[in-house]
Amino acid sequence: MKTTRTKHWMAVCAAVLTATAAFRASADQTATAARPEKSYTGTVISVDPKETTLDVKGFMLSKKFNLGDNCAYVLWNKPTGAIGDLRPGEKVTVSYQDAHGVLVADNVKQVLMTHEGIVKSFDPAAHTLTLRVGSLDKTIQLPDDCTVVLRGGKSGTLSDIAVGNHVKVTYETPDNQPIARQIAQTSELFTGSLTAVDLTEQTVKAKAIFGSKKFHLADNCVVVINGKPDGKLSDLRLGDKMAFSYDDVNGVNIVNRIGATPPQETETTSVQPMAP
Repeated sequence: MKTTRTKHWMAVCAAVLTATAAFRASADQTATAARPEKSYTGTVISVDPKETTLDVKGFMLSKKFNLGDNCAYVLWNKPTGAIGDLRPGEKVTVSYQDAHGVLVADNVKQVLMTHEGIVKSFDPAAHTLTLRVGSLDKTIQLPDDCTVVLRGGKSGTLSDIAVGNHVKVTYETPDNQPIARQIAQTSELFTGSLTAVDLTEQTVKAKAIFGSKKFHLADNCVVVINGKPDGKLSDLRLGDKMAFSYDDVNGVNIVNRIGATPPQETETTSVQPMAP
């Protein structure tokens, strides 16, 4: 009888111990799952695919992250990436868990860095582009693998970029030097013969086979005369065939570059006031 009771109590104790262990394991898992996710934004200093570590420098401090087995990588031009896509100079936001001082990354998302402005100078030989951004000039290096995207998503080349163009440059900063990864030429292009110039209102008109357009000059509009980007409206001649780089803002055409097309035989006429 005692033997039966003893076995019974032993079974009950074992069941209690098993339930307690299971509860503790479940609690530990819940605590791990509930660990608050943190985020940190900065520039990639280094990445080690072999050791699966990532060093990121923020505004004041640097942090080293261990890249989790299921860490997701999202780049500005690739929604699903890999650890091999990370490189120094990229700006990223790391979502991570702090497990007793060990930082484990669950998600690394590249933060887009862009400059948008007017091309002030362009030197294909030196692989540099100087962009006028507001009142500041930004000089950006152009690597061989820099891509050019024209309006409408069409692929282009560096030869499609000209002084005075309005562009958006996506860049990274390895060694603290901006290097372009993509140049987007966002303006539209109209080619036609100059029909009117209004020096007072700072407007011009041009006519092509399929219609005519009126343009308002942007404050930093570049007029290219004889290959030099320092021309003025008064240098333009009626009848000249010109290429107008412009943006359509709610139906108003704002031109940021006026440049001559390849030479053609045209009659040169002095600039006259624009007709109403």
